[in-house]
Amino acid sequence: MKRDIQIQAYEKRAIVKRAFIDSIPVLMGYSTMGFVAGVLLAAKGNLILAPLWAFLTSTLWVTGTMSIAGVPEIARHASFCAFALMTLMVNFRYAFYGFSMLSRWKKVPLLKKAYLVLMLTDENYALEYACRLQDPQKNLYYCTVLSMLNHSYWIVGLTIGAVVVAVLGHVVDPDSIRKYTNGMEFSMAALFIVILTDQIRQFLERRK
Repeated sequence: MKRDIQIQAYEKRAIVKRAFIDSIPVLMGYSTMGFVAGVLLAAKGNLILAPLWAFLTSTLWVTGTMSIAGVPEIARHASFCAFALMTLMVNFRYAFYGFSMLSRWKKVPLLKKAYLVLMLTDENYALEYACRLQDPQKNLYYCTVLSMLNHSYWIVGLTIGAVVVAVLGHVVDPDSIRKYTNGMEFSMAALFIVILTDQIRQFLERRK
C-alpha cells in the first residue's frame, strides 16, 4: 500500500502549522483590509443590519477591491446585472489563477475544487503556487487549510468593522471613521507586492 494514500495525524499538524505561519502576513493584511471594508459597508452602504450583511458578503465574496468599490453601488441599489458585470470585470484575472492550478486539483471533488478556486485571491495564489510540498495530497491539504485560514481572517475583519460602526455610529460620525481609514485600501496591493518579491527572491536563491 502506498504511504501517500493517507496523511498521518502528525503530518497534518505540521502542515497546519506551516500554513498558519505562511498566512501571518495575510492575517495582518486581511484583518486590516476587512475592517476597512466593513466600516465602509456599514457607514456608507445604506443597509439595515449591516453586520449581518458584512458577515454574509465576506463569507461568499472574497475580494478586497469589490468590497470597497462596490459600496457606492450597494448604496445606490444598482441593478443586479450592472453589479455582476462590474464584479466580473474587476475580478477577471482570478480566472487565470484557477486555470494554472487545475492541474494540481484534477481528482479533487467538484465542490472542494470550486471552493479552492474561489479562494484564489492574489495572496492565496502566491502562497499556494510557491508551496514546495511535492506530495499531491499534502499539497492539497496545505492549500485547503491555507484557504480556510485566510478566508476566516477576511470574515472576522469585515464583520468586526461593521459591528464597530453599528455600535458606535450614534456616537462617532461615520464620515470621521472613514477619514481616518483613508489610504488603508492599498494594503492588499502592498501585501501582494511583498509576497511576490519574497517568492522571486527565493526562486533566484534556489537557482544559484
